[in-house]
Parts: sequence; structure tokens; C-alpha cells
Amino acid sequence: MNTEKKRLIVFIIVAYGVTFLMGIPMYIGFQNGFDLSCFPSAQMMYPAAGVALGLLLYGEKDKVPKGFMISILTITVLLMILAILSIGMHKNPITLIGSQMDVYYLIANYVIMLGSIIVWIFYFLAGKERREAVGLGRKNWGKAAIMVVLFVVLYILRILLCTLIDAVIHQTGSQGFQELLAVYKDPMVWMSIVLLPINYLISFLVFFGEEYGWRYYLQGELQKKFGMRLGVILLGLFWGLWHLPIDLMYYTKDSGIQMLISQLVTCVALAIFFGYAYLKTNNIWVPVCIHYLNNNLIPIISGNMSTDVLENQHVEWMDIAISLVADLVVFCIFLFAKEYREKKEDRE
Repeated sequence: MNTEKKRLIVFIIVAYGVTFLMGIPMYIGFQNGFDLSCFPSAQMMYPAAGVALGLLLYGEKDKVPKGFMISILTITVLLMILAILSIGMHKNPITLIGSQMDVYYLIANYVIMLGSIIVWIFYFLAGKERREAVGLGRKNWGKAAIMVVLFVVLYILRILLCTLIDAVIHQTGSQGFQELLAVYKDPMVWMSIVLLPINYLISFLVFFGEEYGWRYYLQGELQKKFGMRLGVILLGLFWGLWHLPIDLMYYTKDSGIQMLISQLVTCVALAIFFGYAYLKTNNIWVPVCIHYLNNNLIPIISGNMSTDVLENQHVEWMDIAISLVADLVVFCIFLFAKEYREKKEDRE
């Protein structure tokens, strides 16, 4: 078995095997009414941990930044331990800045913040050559900035389009747009927007955890085997299915099938744009930053600044249809960009 296949097996075992294995304690916690907030944070690290372990075991030893990769694995294990502990100790949340939060989730956030700083240190200590050898180089900053700004514009456009479609279907007039505008009267919303760049520096780690696995590693593997367009679509489907445990036990409790389908639609659409941004810049930090914005703009846009904004959602079939139309218009059109045109070397 060659090195590439061994790395792929390690990735699958960690990214998917650990995800579904951790679904067992998550299910126990779900059945017994424990707070499950630690599990999504831990799960976001598994893809990068799979790549890191594969590189440490089968990568070129003189080119792998060992400190960086070991720190990724260590932080992943710590978050897993906190997730398991969170379902066996207590059910009493603490109150922090007006919001109730599980104590283990609070500790996990500190681990992520401290871990982000540690990973940054090992990143810069690794040196340019080793960083670039494992896809961590910082390239094409001009294009990178354009991609980030473009995503924000498209994100807002998608929200406006969904609001418009919903207004037409339910004949609510301008009510939805008025509710959106009302959100921006809250000073906390503007403070959150200002703090986004600072917060990124100390919380980027979990978004890197996903993107280093999906965009840097698995996207390339799938595109080499299935072609540029089919490869990225399959990546979106695999990414969506990977969310299964948190879809059924965290994001919703009463509309599991709808949430799963909604997740697949969203992940395919975002995979197309995230993949486009990565191919355009060859800079993994671009999809990391975009993924961070995608998740952190949700509480800002919704006006719900609580820590559980994504928990216990109710998804209607009509919501999925509206999202599908909006995603096709806003994100899926990038599937026809020149970056996704078939290349001979991509098929070999």
C-alpha cells in the first residue's frame, strides 16, 4: 500500500471514524438531557487531526512541521475529553454575560483560545519551507482579500434573496426586511462586527480544523479521482453527511430529516464557493477565514447573540426549498468558473 493510500485511510478513520464513535457518548448525553455544546467544537477538529496524523506517520519527516501537527492533535484530544466529561458530571449551567453556559463548554472555549495562540506560535516557528510543504503557505493576499469581501457580499445577498422569496410565498410584504433592519439598532451587533477580526485570531483553530481536512486535503483527493466539478460536489455531500451526529442531536431535536437535507444543500453550495476561493488563491487561510465568517455572522444577522443560537432549530421543508433556490443563484454558479474546468493533470 502506497503512502497516499495510507494517509487517506488515516484521514477517514479520524475524520469520520472518530466523529461517529463520539456519536455514542453524544447520544447518551442527548437521551439524558445533558448540554452537548462541547461536541461540535471537538468534531470540527477531527478533519485536521486526520491530516496531521497522516503527515506525522507517512509524510516526509524533514518537511512536516511536527510541533504544529502535534499541537493540533493534542488540542483535539483535549476537546474530546471535555466533550465526554460534559455528559457525566452535572446539568447545572453557569451564567456568563447574561447567557447560560455549560462549564465544560466554557473550558473548551479557553482551550480553543489558548490552543489558537499555541498553534500560531508553532506555525511561525515552522518556517516558510515547511509551512508551504504541507499547504500552510500564505499566498496571493490581494486575491485572498477579494475572496473574503466577495463572500461577505454574497452572504448578505443570499439573506436578502431568502427574505424576498419568503415574503413572496407568505405574502408578508416588507416585514422580513424591517426585522433585518431592526437588528442593526442593537449596539451589541455593531460591537460584534468590530470584534470579528480580533476574535478570529484567538478562535480560528476550529475553522482551520475543518478546512485543512476538507479543502486542503480531501478536495484535492476527490478532484484527482473524479474531476474538478464532480469532485467538489462529492466533497460537499461527504462534508454534509459528516455533520450527521450534530444534525440529529444538537442542531435540531424535532426535524432531523429536514436538518440533514438542509445540511447537504448548504454544504454542497458552500463547498463550491469555498473550493473556488481555495483554487483561486491556493491559500488555505482564505476558506478558514470565510468559514469563520459564515458561522460567526449567523448570530449577528439573526440578532441572537446567545451561545446556543444554532441549537435546537426547527427546519421546515419550505425553508429547504428557499435555501436551495438562493444557494443555486448565489453560490452554485461558481461551479462554472474556469477554476473548475477539467484539466488533463486533474484526471490522471
